[in-house]
Amino acid sequence: MNISVKQLESQLNVVKLEDVTANPAPLGLMGFGMTTVLLNLHNAGLFDLGAMILAMGIFYGGCAQIIAGLMEWKKIIPLPVQHLPPMDFSG
Repeated sequence: MNISVKQLESQLNVVKLEDVTANPAPLGLMGFGMTTVLLNLHNAGLFDLGAMILAMGIFYGGCAQIIAGLMEWKKIIPLPVQHLPPMDFSG
């Protein structure tokens, strides 16, 4: 029973899965950048530390960076995976 590779390929249905999601790095970097700008505006004395700045820091600067890091990990892109979540967990 000698079956060639071409005969096997003609009998098999090959399904190729492809990741079609967008690059999540801009989400994480914008979360980091906007949070940094808002906290610097507070440090400069232009705004009080209100609920808006805290909410942006926690959710957009925190949760968004973690989600972006996980999405980058799924895409197997190592550089943002090394930088986005540690920036969030460091402080």
